[in-house]
Amino acid sequence: EWEAKQDRCVPKDKLWERRFEELKDFKARTGHCRVPQKYAENKALGLLVSNKRCQYRLQIQDKPSNMSIERAEALDDIGFEWEAKQDRHFPK
Repeated sequence: EWEAKQDRCVPKDKLWERRFEELKDFKARTGHCRVPQKYAENKALGLLVSNKRCQYRLQIQDKPSNMSIERAEALDDIGFEWEAKQDRHFPK
């Protein structure tokens, strides 16, 4: 919670850069970018991933989205999965 409060004072571009680096670190550790929405280790990262998927869905439906093309391309470049897939090891 403290981190979330601290983030309120961080410019959005810097916050994006921080979360993007955290996502790349997550991928380096796990081999994928499928951060759980309620990721206990880094709740803000889970929320970022969920939000970006939501923004992507808006874009493909030709609805207003606040995700820039540059950020979408950066996520594509690291192998971000735009559609969350249910893990076969866990029931729905």
